[in-house]
Amino acid sequence: MKHFVITESAVLGFCVADHHIDCLCANKLQKFEKASGQLLFEKLIFDKNGLARILTADNGQIFVSDFCMLYAFDQYTYELLGKWQLGEDLSSDICGMTMDDKTVYCSIRNGKIITVDRTSFQETEHIISDSSMWSLKSYHDHLLCGTVSGQLLLLNKASLSLEKSLVLSRQNIRSLFIDADNNSRGSILYAAAQDKKLFQIDLSQFEILSVQKNAHAKMFDCAGAYQDILVTVSHPCSEIAFWDKHSLQKIKTLSVPLKLSGNTCLEGNHMYLTSRNIDGIDLIDLES
Repeated sequence: MKHFVITESAVLGFCVADHHIDCLCANKLQKFEKASGQLLFEKLIFDKNGLARILTADNGQIFVSDFCMLYAFDQYTYELLGKWQLGEDLSSDICGMTMDDKTVYCSIRNGKIITVDRTSFQETEHIISDSSMWSLKSYHDHLLCGTVSGQLLLLNKASLSLEKSLVLSRQNIRSLFIDADNNSRGSILYAAAQDKKLFQIDLSQFEILSVQKNAHAKMFDCAGAYQDILVTVSHPCSEIAFWDKHSLQKIKTLSVPLKLSGNTCLEGNHMYLTSRNIDGIDLIDLES
């Protein structure tokens, strides 16, 4: 593991693109060269620092949430494209966010989703559940949502109506990862619950295939997959676990100095890792 990107404070969110890495750090957006980790340019976007902001980026746009506000930026120049107030207070702040080619999906505390069209920037509000949704993933014509009450929801994107639901736990489903390349089984969803269970779910049948209890001693996230290996990360435990993605048998655990929370991205044989105690991004070569 090496310290690849160096910043002045912890990275709150980042996106790995073809030739650069966009980072949300304190009150700035920063662009780093992907090959070298060198800073290319930065822009101040907020007056104050914050720790609860979310970043998602794709196809030339960056969306950043800050409490009840949503901001859109040009991914190349960081020019502000628009901003919207989606909530009013702690009962209606933005909890989670994902996007596809046309739409940004923002989950609002206590069960709403507000969509923002990426071209017209038109907002639409939908009441989905009586439980907050911290984890959202785009899946073809559907949206997958993990709720604080432990359910997995399958929503139709066109109408944002509920098609199917699964009860996974009595606690928050805090992290989702879709593995679209799982040999003959089609797309598989891996879900991390706050009760430390790791779920393997067949998305074609929308049913649980396997459950691994006590995947970590504390909260964890499903980081991604490398070849036939599923990677999970527990920041509170300071560890990374590697699993056979078919059988969910643990292969090994790697101890790393992490703290509280962070973000992870797997691309090829590279794993990009942030944490509250890392000023920047660490890089792990998974082949080694």
